[in-house]
Amino acid sequence: MKSKVILKAWPFIIVCAIVNLISGCATTEDTSTAKSSSSAATGHLSAKYKADDGRMIEIGKNYSSEGGLSFKAPHLEKCWIAGDFKFTGYDTLYIAPTMSTAKIHDDEQPPHDLAKTGLPIELSKMLAGKGLFGMIALQESDIKPGSRVLKLENTITEYSKGGGAARYFVGLYGGGQPVLRVLGKMTDGDKTMFTFEGRRSGVSAGARMTGAFMKDEDIQIQDIRSLALDLTDFMAALGGKYEPK
Repeated sequence: MKSKVILKAWPFIIVCAIVNLISGCATTEDTSTAKSSSSAATGHLSAKYKADDGRMIEIGKNYSSEGGLSFKAPHLEKCWIAGDFKFTGYDTLYIAPTMSTAKIHDDEQPPHDLAKTGLPIELSKMLAGKGLFGMIALQESDIKPGSRVLKLENTITEYSKGGGAARYFVGLYGGGQPVLRVLGKMTDGDKTMFTFEGRRSGVSAGARMTGAFMKDEDIQIQDIRSLALDLTDFMAALGGKYEPK
């Protein structure tokens, strides 16, 4: 009788575990980090914004750091802007081809290359509707002469394509999920204006619940879109496109 009760309760236990896992990964801030943040000089920017589609965006508390502002962004591991930089005042954003320093296995080369090409494409798509730049160029030859240009360079520093067999047994807890870590730098000429580091690994509920039956590449594109969304939301918030709360 007890075994029947446990079996009936098992789906509920799994759903609760997923909710706690995903929400925890996305929003939980380490206690020691929060203490160090509060002791640092605080910045002057709001930590929360409302997007045009009604979503609440959190870019995190900010504090003075290295001549600019660092952010305790809940969806980015590191995030810094120079001075009063706001992603505005430029004609063109040039998203350079993605570089990679990640060590990969031979069978990971095709999906790794897909990640390299997919990241600038997804960033371009999500930035197109934000109204920050008159033009988003994916090739240097597309930049119009005389334009004031920001350049975004992304480097993959950690990569794994994951595996369905591992996801079948421990995918709920992150096992077998693809891994993608990206370092980004935005420059105006030779001056660095924005830097970030972001990591994704099977962040969607589908990847955790039914990842064993999904292609590695399908989970990977979800992770890329998640990272692109958080990056472009950050840009739009600072660029005055979202309402501070």
